Amino acid sequence: MWLSSKSVSRTSRAAAYRRFVPAGILAVGLALAMGGGVLAQAVEARHWRGVTATTRQPEQVVAGTQAEWRALWGRVGLPAPDMFEQGRMNAVGIFLGRRGGEGYAVNVLSTSRRRDRIVVVFEERMPPDIMLAQRAAPRPVASGPSLSGPSLGGAGTTLGPAGQGSAGFAASGAPAIASLPPPPSHPVGKPTSPWAIILIHRADLPITVEQRLFR
Repeated sequence: MWLSSKSVSRTSRAAAYRRFVPAGILAVGLALAMGGGVLAQAVEARHWRGVTATTRQPEQVVAGTQAEWRALWGRVGLPAPDMFEQGRMNAVGIFLGRRGGEGYAVNVLSTSRRRDRIVVVFEERMPPDIMLAQRAAPRPVASGPSLSGPSLGGAGTTLGPAGQGSAGFAASGAPAIASLPPPPSHPVGKPTSPWAIILIHRADLPITVEQRLFR
């Protein structure tokens, strides 16, 4: 039996609303599943960057304690900002290593959650002439398995959960998984060592760092 619009109560409208909202959510979920995409949720994060790290070799470091947070900033010769909350935050340091001149930098593209992990995506910025030479060269291929636990690596490195009591820092001397081919050797200015530190407002998921290579 159909009811007139005048006889529909607030309770009936609320019931209809409850029926349609889950259906809309389900439709969005099905569209994502059919599209084959992975829903990435933005994660609150803050980052800093510079070019004067003391680290000469490429490495990626995760910090999950106050001591590791301070040591992370010690690698760039700066005092650690007083904003790290142990057990609630993680931090990641990305160090490109020594570069022969100026114009290099770490560009953090995104920090997001993908399924059961936090993914930090970055790229290396270079002087314009070197970037053109890199794009003209054959495209490098990132290969090799992801590493579990805190570790040093290149594209697709899993740094692991750096919560309270974790080991935290990357093991020294481990080889990088993938890296860009060396840039042309014509240094401009004094040598630099680019870095970025990302403070992530979560500590409950492992962290993977991905380097976006040139297309």
